[in-house]
Amino acid sequence: MRILVTGACGFVGRHVLDELMRAGHTPLACDAVKPAAAHPLPVEVPPVALRDAPALKKLVAELAPDACIHLAGIAFVPMGWIDPELVFSVNLLGTINLLQAFHSAAATARMLVVTSAEVYGRVPGTHPFSEDAPLTPDNLYAVSKMAADLSALLYARRYGVHIMTARPGNHIGPGQSSHFVTSAFAQQIVNIARKKADPVLKVGNLECERDFTDVRDVAHAYRLIIEGGHTGKAYNVSSEKLVKISVILDELCRLAGVSPEIVVDPDLYRPLDARPRLDASRVRKELGWEPRIGLSETLADVLADIERQT
Repeated sequence: MRILVTGACGFVGRHVLDELMRAGHTPLACDAVKPAAAHPLPVEVPPVALRDAPALKKLVAELAPDACIHLAGIAFVPMGWIDPELVFSVNLLGTINLLQAFHSAAATARMLVVTSAEVYGRVPGTHPFSEDAPLTPDNLYAVSKMAADLSALLYARRYGVHIMTARPGNHIGPGQSSHFVTSAFAQQIVNIARKKADPVLKVGNLECERDFTDVRDVAHAYRLIIEGGHTGKAYNVSSEKLVKISVILDELCRLAGVSPEIVVDPDLYRPLDARPRLDASRVRKELGWEPRIGLSETLADVLADIERQT
């Protein structure tokens, strides 16, 4: 299939392009930003923004894709409170612009709209949350993603088109921004290992637990969903395991061979919050997906990627 990947220059987008090429598909791409020099892309990337509805419609008409994996959007959760207008204009209205572009110019194409496990909120439970669990977002970023998710599924019902959504948990791997905890730790650790910084590592709350899946496993799930997912369905993508942030830190230090002093930085500290575990049995049972990359391998690759760039 000729598959358009929006947000192709982003952390996940680069890995999705690689996954599609390995599987024999023809990836197409667009993004509002240019590819980073440290991570060149194998395809041309037209500079099209989600908020530019006419340009999106023109692009879809010209490319005539068979499918689309929609990754573009703002992924930094705190931005919902910092600039809610921007977050909603990109994550919600931008998604609607894309849905409209495909409805007008490529109505038979398959679409996967990627949102977030944040749509479930922070309601703790004794059982993992399935895709049928109530959506109870507790921040504006999550509200924007919930609205985009529900809009996509509504288009599927209203027009009978091949649209699905994916609700991934946290994913980590090579190429992730240092805004995120794993890469932030890894950057500090590489600097310490190379004697570029004192052996002091600043951290936030190490007791928080998160579901971490390797971004390459996530990309594999998206490829399986776009190939064989069922119209109108949402798919959780998750390792189904909660890992303490302290485990991530300890393993990164072990891999790098450093033992820094750990200092809690009040600016980084966040209160302990309960996140629901995700039930990813739908994507496993229907499409045969399984995470294939272990945590230690992921973290070793994160360190190697940062070492290569510094």
